[in-house]
Amino acid sequence: MKKIRLLLALCAIATAFCALAFVNNVAAIWNWWAAFLAAGGDTAAFSAKAPGVIPWLDWTAVDYSAVTTFIPTLGFVCMTVSLARMARGRRFRAGDFPFFRGSDQLNVALGLFGTLWGIIVIGYFQLDTVTMADLMQCLHTALFSTLMAVVWVFLVDRPLVRPLFTRLLESSGLAETDDGDLAAAVDRLVVRLGAASDAFERRQKEFEAAFEKRAAEYAAAFERREAEFSSEFERRRGEYAAHFEERLAKYESEFEARQKEYKEFFKREMDAMERRAKDAESARLATEERLARVAAALRGV
Repeated sequence: MKKIRLLLALCAIATAFCALAFVNNVAAIWNWWAAFLAAGGDTAAFSAKAPGVIPWLDWTAVDYSAVTTFIPTLGFVCMTVSLARMARGRRFRAGDFPFFRGSDQLNVALGLFGTLWGIIVIGYFQLDTVTMADLMQCLHTALFSTLMAVVWVFLVDRPLVRPLFTRLLESSGLAETDDGDLAAAVDRLVVRLGAASDAFERRQKEFEAAFEKRAAEYAAAFERREAEFSSEFERRRGEYAAHFEERLAKYESEFEARQKEYKEFFKREMDAMERRAKDAESARLATEERLARVAAALRGV
């Protein structure tokens, strides 16, 4: 029982952490969709990364379908509830313990849902404003949800968690015997896992085809916008050059006219100064002549 209580405490802590990450992921999705819808799909009008309500958990909000945080939350909730019942002496059958029947299919289905959702969201972007960061965000949503489902079902659930809890049930004496045909159950499980694997591969191929199609459309749109920009740039540069030449010719014409006016003004001023100088010289000569006559008259007296 001590081991059960220790595992119960660890699972409760993991459940709380995953639940906070899930809530933060949902808040980030809500904020992102609010900004996305307000911008009308124009990603240039808002940031591609939306914050959640718990900043130190924003690193977990990489999946905008919330599947990546929901799958471990659901798994740890099931483990915590099962351990709590075991601590009270409840007996269980080892089959799907500590999860419920169909949990594998549900997790795989959630992973496929995240994949499809990541592909669907791409279609709501405006192709003339979508960036590689936006496509990578949708790719993260598609791949992280699928990765979490595959890792949880095939690397955590089946090979680790269920054997551990089965041994825990047997060691604590809480395992119920099952008179059913175990071989038939195993066969059914193998068939279901094979069908789930085939469905996963089919969905993966569909996603890759859709992603390649979207990437080609984005490349074509980018080339078209680049050609339009180059054409507009050349046209604006031609208009600017023509306008500059026109203004330059106008300035040169005005400069020549002002230069001519200044030359005429200075010529008139110089002529006037020369005339005043001649008049002054004439007045000086006349004054000297009068003085000479006065002096001569004074000498004759």
